This record gives sequence, C-alpha cells and structure tokens, in this order.
Amino acid sequence: MPRDTPMPSTPPPTPPQLNTMAIAAFALSVLGIFVLPSVLGGVVCGHLARRQIRRTGEQGDAWALAALILGYLLLLLSIAGLLLFGGFMITMFGVMALM
Repeated sequence: MPRDTPMPSTPPPTPPQLNTMAIAAFALSVLGIFVLPSVLGGVVCGHLARRQIRRTGEQGDAWALAALILGYLLLLLSIAGLLLFGGFMITMFGVMALM
C-alpha cells in the first residue's frame, strides 16, 4: 500500500499591508470639514501616500485618492465661499457709500 508523503507546507502569502499614510490623509481630509487647515495636511499626505503605494506595492490607493478628491473639493468650496463673501461685502459697502 503506497504511503502518502506529506508535502512541505509553505506559509500562505501575506496580503500587502494597508498604507497608514493613506488612512491619515483621509482622516485629515474628513476633519477638514470642521477644521479647514487640516485639509492641507490631507492633500499633502494623500500625495505622499500614493507615491509610497506605487513604490512599495501596499494597499490603500483608494483611501489616498478619496482623501485627495475630498481635500481638493473642500479647498475649492472654501475659496469660492471666500470670494462670494468678499463680493457680498464689497457690494454692501458700495451701497452704503452711495447713501
């Protein structure tokens, strides 16, 4: 009767690690809804995370991309809000000067 010889077991391949810079970038971008300067940190960390992910092959590119999209969107909205507020104030002071 033939005997089955056990095959040497190889450990299962470990999945790539999740890039922590990508998670930090996303957290900073979300925090930017309440504290605007943190958006800048989210955008910078998002770019750094994407570069690290391309170099090391880690996971988390979607997190970094979401951080960049949210960060740039919040920056764009805040600049538009400041421009609208400034235009409103200039208009109101112009109307007040004519009275």
